This record gives sequence, structure tokens and C-alpha cells, in this order.
Amino acid sequence: MHSLEINGQTSVFGILGNPVSHSLSPAMHNAAFKARNVNAVYVPFPAESVQPTLKKALLSFGIKGLSVTIPHKIWAAKIADQQDPLTSMSGAANTLLFQKNAISAYNTDGPGAVRALHERHRAGGKRYLICGYGGSSVAIAHSLLLESRPAAIWITGRNIKKAQKLVQDLSAGHPKANCLLRAERFDKIQPEEIDMLIQTTPSGMSSHNGLEGVLPELNFDPAWIRKNHVVFDIVYTPMRTPLLDLAEKKGASVVYGYKMLLYQATRQFELFTGQKAPESLMERVLLSNLKAKRG
Repeated sequence: MHSLEINGQTSVFGILGNPVSHSLSPAMHNAAFKARNVNAVYVPFPAESVQPTLKKALLSFGIKGLSVTIPHKIWAAKIADQQDPLTSMSGAANTLLFQKNAISAYNTDGPGAVRALHERHRAGGKRYLICGYGGSSVAIAHSLLLESRPAAIWITGRNIKKAQKLVQDLSAGHPKANCLLRAERFDKIQPEEIDMLIQTTPSGMSSHNGLEGVLPELNFDPAWIRKNHVVFDIVYTPMRTPLLDLAEKKGASVVYGYKMLLYQATRQFELFTGQKAPESLMERVLLSNLKAKRG
């Protein structure tokens, strides 16, 4: 429950997508508004489709900002009057700000993931393997090239042509990057060629905890994981995915997916308000809600 009185001066923020009823963003942002004494409220806006008139409606309603989730991130980038570099490169935005009849688009997914990955693991000169080539993969790969000075980024997935297309886009977007960019079948990539594995496919959501639940579409060999690897699964329900369970048993370092969700949200809060996000509070709220969902 948002404790601040909602009145004519209350700023309205929200999350636009379909579905959004399960979203944990309202709990995090409303708790943060309360902690920072911001007269604002954050609500879900379920939208199965986006009509041409929606942009004008959002501006006319006086909404200050939106988080945008599937399936509308590409639309969010297209309607913006200005884009941050990651939105421009990836063609997708998860954050919109509305100011004086103008819309600014940002992508905080990539930076959120990179921060989660490097919170305890030094950036720079690392070799990454990204499993998947969807929107999250695109944002993460571009963010690594923008922020982390990677030595290599490998893209793998079921459809190697889509992986190759992402590599081409990365090469075109970062022509001066001193980074090996390759698309390859998983079984052709040697463990010693990789420092950090990033799992972005939905397979982590498998409720099965056996080894056959780990990236089945890639014919993943559990023996591939090494003790020196850092393994990041962006799936956050369940928090302990089959891949992370395997990595921990092998002695590898793991990064939980909820961290990406948290840090993309804290960055959004700062864009929305211009204030520093109460990160510890937002993390507690997020973990509490994830625990409740498991219960």
C-alpha cells in the first residue's frame, strides 16, 4: 500500500506490457517513492496491443514515465523523440520519460545485467558466452561492449543464423571495439575459451532440477562447467535455476537473475526521479515478493 496521499500533484508512473499482473516492479517502485518521500505512484498498464493513438494519449494524460516490458519494447524505442545509445543500437527500450510533449527512451536492461555480473567480478578483458539471441541478449551484448571492454563475446543458440545476425549487428554497432565476436554452436566452444557464461533463454524456468533441465535445446554437457567460470542466469523464477544449481555444485561462481531485475529498476527509479535509488530497500521488497510467489 502506498502511504503518501494521492492528490492533484501526484506524479504517475507505471509499467506497460502484457502480461503485467505478475510484475514485481510496482512493489519496488512504490516502496522507493515512499522511502524518498516522492509524491508519485506506480501502477500496471496492461496492453495487449499498442494503437497509433497511444503515444498521444500517454502525453495528454500527464504520465511522467513508464517501464515497458514484452511485447512493446521495440514500439517504445520507435515512438521516442530521443534515444540513449543502447536503445539506438538495440532497437528496444524498457524505459520511457515524458517531458514537455517529448518522449525519451532508455534501455536499463543491459546496464542492469552488466552491473549484476560485475558486482563481485572484475570487468575488463573477460571472455563471455551468451546463450540466446533475443532482446535481453541484444541489450546485454551491446552493454558489455559499451561498458566492459570485453576480450571476446560468443553468441550461441538453437538457430545459428540468428546468432550470426546478432554478431553482425554487434560488429556494425561497435566498429572500433577490440573484441572477438563470434557465433558458434555450443558443442564447438571449449570451456577454457570462456570466463563468464550468460544464460538468457527461457529454459532456466524449468521446474525440473535434474541435469536434463539445463539448456536442453543446446545439448548442454554438464561437464562443460569449470570451477573458474562465472555463471549468470537472467531467469529469476525460480531463483535457483537448474543451471545455477549445477554451477554451484561444480564450484563455479553464480549470479542470480533477480539482480538484473533489481538493477534495471534502480536505474529506472533514478531516471524517473533524479534521486538516488534506495537499493537495499528495493532488494528487500523484491526478495520478499519472490519468496511470497514461491510460497
